[in-house]
Amino acid sequence: MSADVTVFVPIGMRPLTGGARIVSASGRTVAEVIADLEANFPGFHESLVENGRLRRGLTIAVNSVEQPLGLLAKVPEHAEVHILPAMAGG
Repeated sequence: MSADVTVFVPIGMRPLTGGARIVSASGRTVAEVIADLEANFPGFHESLVENGRLRRGLTIAVNSVEQPLGLLAKVPEHAEVHILPAMAGG
C-alpha cells in the first residue's frame, strides 16, 4: 500500500478523529484509504459507505479533482484526499 496520503476531514466527521481536520492514511484507491481510516478511526466506513458505494450526498476529490469512480478511484502516493458533502442548489 502507498503511504503519506493526506485526508481532509469535514467538520461533521471530526469527532471520529478526535477533532483533527487533517489525518494521514494509506491506500492506492479511495476504498483502501477508507479502510485504513476505519482501522485507525472507527466509524469512517459507516459514515462514508453504504451498500458498497459512497453514501449519497458525498463526493471524494483527489488532488482537487472530483472522482466519479468513487471507491474505485486511484489515489497516487502523497495525494490529498478531500471528503466533501455534495453541493446542491440552483
